[in-house]
Amino acid sequence: MNEEPQINETLVLETIEASFALLELSLEKLAAIAPVTRPEQILELLPSAALHSAKLVVVELIKFDLSAAAEAGELRRLEFYWPVMGRALPQEQIPFDLVLEEVQLLRGAGENPRWEDYRQRFPDLAATIGKWLAGDQPEAFQGATSAVPELQINTLVDDFFVLKQLGQGAFARVYLARQESMQRLVALKATKRGSEEPQALSQLDHPNIVRVYDQREIAEPKTILLYMQYLAGGTLADCIKRLRTTDSKERSGQLVLESIDQNLLSASQSVPEQSPIRTQVSQLPWPELVAWIGIQLADGLGYATRKGIIHRDIKPANILLSAEAIPKLVDFNVSCSGLSGRAGAAAYFGGSLAYMSPEQLQVADPTVRKPATELDGRSDLYALGIVLWELWQGKRPWASQQVAGSWTEAVSIQRSVRNETFATVTPALSATERVLEKVLRRLLAIEPEDRPGSGSEVAGRLRLAFYPDLAQRFEPDPSSVAGRLFNASVLLIGGVLIFGPNTAASVFNYFYNQSRMQELQPLIPKIAEDFEFVAGLVNGIVFPLGGILFWMVMRPIVRIVHQARKGLPASPKDITTLLNIGNLATIVCGILWTVSGVVFATTFASMHSEFGGADAFHFFISLVLCGGVAWVYPYFGMTLLALLIYYPQAIAPTMNDPEFDQRCQRIRNHSRWYLLSAAAIPLTAVALLVLRAEIPRQTLVAGCCITGVGLLASFFAFQKLEQTMQQLSKVLGDHKRSVW
Repeated sequence: MNEEPQINETLVLETIEASFALLELSLEKLAAIAPVTRPEQILELLPSAALHSAKLVVVELIKFDLSAAAEAGELRRLEFYWPVMGRALPQEQIPFDLVLEEVQLLRGAGENPRWEDYRQRFPDLAATIGKWLAGDQPEAFQGATSAVPELQINTLVDDFFVLKQLGQGAFARVYLARQESMQRLVALKATKRGSEEPQALSQLDHPNIVRVYDQREIAEPKTILLYMQYLAGGTLADCIKRLRTTDSKERSGQLVLESIDQNLLSASQSVPEQSPIRTQVSQLPWPELVAWIGIQLADGLGYATRKGIIHRDIKPANILLSAEAIPKLVDFNVSCSGLSGRAGAAAYFGGSLAYMSPEQLQVADPTVRKPATELDGRSDLYALGIVLWELWQGKRPWASQQVAGSWTEAVSIQRSVRNETFATVTPALSATERVLEKVLRRLLAIEPEDRPGSGSEVAGRLRLAFYPDLAQRFEPDPSSVAGRLFNASVLLIGGVLIFGPNTAASVFNYFYNQSRMQELQPLIPKIAEDFEFVAGLVNGIVFPLGGILFWMVMRPIVRIVHQARKGLPASPKDITTLLNIGNLATIVCGILWTVSGVVFATTFASMHSEFGGADAFHFFISLVLCGGVAWVYPYFGMTLLALLIYYPQAIAPTMNDPEFDQRCQRIRNHSRWYLLSAAAIPLTAVALLVLRAEIPRQTLVAGCCITGVGLLASFFAFQKLEQTMQQLSKVLGDHKRSVW
């Protein structure tokens, strides 16, 4: 929300911000007299001390007057203003965007500007002008020549009783008003340039977006009234001003509250006395406060983007603060009409140039034909990155000392500095600051493809600033154990975790049943030899079957991990498949052991009539129990692998999983059952062994030891799963950090 500019008119303009501030003041004066009858009237609006450094202001005032004259039916040429304007802007230094304004006004009036005419008048700009003459006319800035509507204080305007003026910009005034029909305080924005999509804006209902109720139009004075939620806590720009006069060691959440309280008292509003949120904010270290604000703003931008709305004008002045320090986005600039330098655009967008993304600066550059429709939500995220960097460090990443002489030059300067490297003023010493810096640097990537893809992802990554150790799960060091496992062969790791325990159980079962066959040899001739034959037959069936089932189960996991390595997001269905891999691995193992038991028992029964039902049942049970032991461990191994290694990478591109809590509950339910099985099945097997008096004592001891080790390993795996889910819930669960 634009504030009333202030400038010391006795000083030379040394910064681009000072130029835009003077421009707003001058445009307000010019709007009352435009179009001028004498070019000297434009120079008289400027302080004499600033004339030689106010080229940009002069250019924009001439644009404004040209447009006002065209609206009055008079098509002026730039020669009307020279040689008088030569005192501030020599004629040979007329910038392209000023010539372009004349061209577009002529075309808008139905005339056909001739390139030959402009080649003679402005030879240095002939080539660029020719490209524009051959293309479409850029959209004019709405309300470019209209005086700022002024409402009388303590009067009823439509449904609003105007209480006082809150601020003023080049094209709007903002008032505090009481809406009589609803008996509520509202911020009333009076402008000639209304929102192009008031219905879309009024549908934005998010805790971090200022609620726009609606807009109305009145005839006298002809004004569009946009009324919205009233917040008296000031803007983030106020906090940054206070920040710059505060030593970095003394910065904390209390600084924000002091800024808010000052604005509340100025607005005759009470300061909340008992507020849990304010108490928490006051205790936040500065980096965490920045992350906390960033989380909410990113959530708001993500919500708006999902609604199909892009802000396009993110800057500290457009972030309001509630009495409880909740940041809220305001002034969604749905349209970018006139951004490429048309009359009035500099005054409206000038303060936003320093926060624009490289692609939005291309839209703003008159020499580049880039339509605003190519912008997406990542442009807003870039601007948010600059805002948060400025809030964290006290200054923007780039600070150009050049004073532009025109809109074209101002945009060019900003485009060039975007390619420069930038460093922190206050080094990132803590783990929280390092996470914060990493997120902000990603937001400030030159190419949109290198930035986070959504506001939800940014919010999720900023939450990691509160839990820096957890950040390693989503971006592990390639040399770390997690990094190596993530980049290793999925089939190799899966094969080890699934077939490793089964191989061990299979060997144990083989020797156990081999000894059993040796015992039956005197009673059933050749049964020991037949056992070796049947074992080979079973292996010939089970191993190929196991390979097929393993590939069927692991193929989707390989695809999901491959996508994650490329930075592509996983679908909800893929995430479900990934986190269910432990159960699928168990099913594979269960099928293989059951097949083995059935084949062994039925084959022996058919080959030897002496091999009775009790022997067959005993044989089958031994396989099932060994398999029961073996299939528990693949569940824990594969579920740990999926949850600790693959899952964070699969959701890293979005940092969002709406079904996280439900998934965790399913994992908990399954894990409890498997933990119980890890104890019950081995103990059952040991009990059956004990019933056989001929079993050697060392076999019983080994069985008990293996049972104990397996149960302990399962218990630790169960605990690790629970710990990991609790950690991830801090950034993914329904109760993840946003506001208290």
